[in-house]
Amino acid sequence: MNATAPSYQVEQRGGAKGGAAPSIRRPRTSLALLTQAPLHDFPVRDEILLQYLPLQPEMDVAEVGVGTGFTSCWLAGQARSYTGIDVSAATVERLRTELQHLGNAEFFCADLAKPDVPNLIAKRFDIVYGLDVFEYVPNPEICLQNLARILQPSGMMLLSYPNVPPPRGDGVTWFEQKGALEALIAAAGFHRWEITELRLRPWAKAVYTLLHEWPIGLYRSRHRAKRTSEERPQIYEDTWAFQNGQRLNRYRTLLHLSWAVLGVLMRLCGPVYGSHELSGDQNLLGRQLLIRAWK
Repeated sequence: MNATAPSYQVEQRGGAKGGAAPSIRRPRTSLALLTQAPLHDFPVRDEILLQYLPLQPEMDVAEVGVGTGFTSCWLAGQARSYTGIDVSAATVERLRTELQHLGNAEFFCADLAKPDVPNLIAKRFDIVYGLDVFEYVPNPEICLQNLARILQPSGMMLLSYPNVPPPRGDGVTWFEQKGALEALIAAAGFHRWEITELRLRPWAKAVYTLLHEWPIGLYRSRHRAKRTSEERPQIYEDTWAFQNGQRLNRYRTLLHLSWAVLGVLMRLCGPVYGSHELSGDQNLLGRQLLIRAWK
């Protein structure tokens, strides 16, 4: 793992290897989770945590980019403490109110692209993770340094995100070569890491496309969110899911139950995701990346 000069691309805008066995206890589909958890689109990304995050009950865990807070609800029950970190003050205030019943959860508003995050959050964590967040950070170097600094010694970072530049992708940060990304990880203070590509396995992908993507696509075509800008959303409040949340909230229990059934169907043939390690000379563009790094 030789450190090379960082060479990542940032677009300026306005305003475990193979198929790892699940390491987190799968959340039970309880009545409380169905009725009290914030409304969420099908949380397929949570399967990444269930397969690749070695969380234990005595650990303190932090999530960056908390979105609806659905994951916060079940993950708080898996760890000693849960901390949600988000750049949106509105998201943080909303979740502080909606999830105040979680006795071991707290939320902070912080910008991972600024170096003061470790001062704003004095606590140190055993695990910090982010799902589909890293591509929206305009300064990945500072972001990785912040994540390393809020980890305990030997702590673990997990990031998964689509490494897809515009116009197909909507992020502001992407990497062409593995060496450039590894250089930033090493410079941030991590001593060991894995960079793999994630893909939905064939059965899971077929079920997900048939029972989620097609119906949701049809619904979205009829209820398009209003946009004040031509740019695609960079924070959760600007997404279609958030802007249509109130319309669907009355069906929250039914939707969450549907997602639970869909998850069972996707897992009938084994783990939802498969992964393989990328070699140093492979181009990273267009791939869903999984980064696991240890301090």
